[in-house]
Amino acid sequence: MRGWLLQGLAVLMLACGGARAGEWLPEFDEQPAPDAGRKFSLLGLELSGWTEVSMTAGTAGGDHRPMGFNFLSNEFLLQQNWLRVQGEFDEGTRLHSDWILPGADYQFTRAVGLFEDQDSRHGIDPVQFFVSREIDGVGEGLELTFGRFFAPFGVESIAGPDNTLVSHSYSFIYNPFTQTGGLAKLAVNDSLTLRGGLVIGSDLFIHDANTPTFLAGFHWTGDDGSTTIDFLAITGNGRYDVEHGVHNPCMFDLVATRQLSETVTVTLEGLGGYERGFPGAGTSHWFAGVGYVDWDLREDLDAAIRLELFNDEHGNRTGSPGLYSSVAGGLAWRWGERLVVRPELRLDHNTESQPFDGDRMLFTATLDVIVGW
Repeated sequence: MRGWLLQGLAVLMLACGGARAGEWLPEFDEQPAPDAGRKFSLLGLELSGWTEVSMTAGTAGGDHRPMGFNFLSNEFLLQQNWLRVQGEFDEGTRLHSDWILPGADYQFTRAVGLFEDQDSRHGIDPVQFFVSREIDGVGEGLELTFGRFFAPFGVESIAGPDNTLVSHSYSFIYNPFTQTGGLAKLAVNDSLTLRGGLVIGSDLFIHDANTPTFLAGFHWTGDDGSTTIDFLAITGNGRYDVEHGVHNPCMFDLVATRQLSETVTVTLEGLGGYERGFPGAGTSHWFAGVGYVDWDLREDLDAAIRLELFNDEHGNRTGSPGLYSSVAGGLAWRWGERLVVRPELRLDHNTESQPFDGDRMLFTATLDVIVGW
């Protein structure tokens, strides 16, 4: 209990924000004033959040893993009870904190060394707590962030309302969720932003397994704004810590997005990684390609399809080696200002292993509800 209290105090002292993931689905982007009932003010901080619940039916038994997050079959699942705390203390300095308080998603997002002594279905995780500072006069603007933040790559987000689809790709689930340390973002011009950082590992808090890990990448936007490219590389010792059972992969991620029309957007993602010293494999590798198509069908209705190939050569990421293929399709239907309903169908297959309760194939149907408060 004492350890939990110390960790909680450390998080609250940092309590902060900056990585922009976690906004609501499109109609939730414009946050109303506090008196509209969507944010509450306390000691100069703004409080908001949401609750996400789901029900998934599937062909596997009670557990759909290695498919993550909505992993239980035929059971009600409280995925996220999310609390967001934000504040601006002077011009350019912001605090931000996101908590799963509680929710089943903590089983995937929690960092080694932070609130580890939890073994229940629903737990807590301060998934983000950081301070960010904007500095003028350096290029077109420099932003510095310090704390625990979402890993700055990929397409999907831990925050449920950020995603049109309920389920997540293997590429998202089995690569770093968060990092703790410092991150710099430099706007060179209107088109190019550079990113770099030094962190203490991936999905790690303060722990004996900490090791210096470097982030480097960029974001590029085309002249008309319809095309973007994001790249990030994570480099460290790239070695599995056998003593502590901690992963420290080296990897890269490349994302290209093209808005084809006012209603259709296509996104392609490619990533790869390796890790040395993994038991029974020596050096293990994984590669993936993911494609997304998003449609704005109506002002209150979005649709999305995701196609993925994920090659977990030695089972380092998922626990079962082989080439995973997955196709998912779903809707995000907004009812009013604070309710989103998301139905989804998904089909998964593994070419070499039988990871889905002794089967190579898994079919799931999910209904998910998010209520903002």
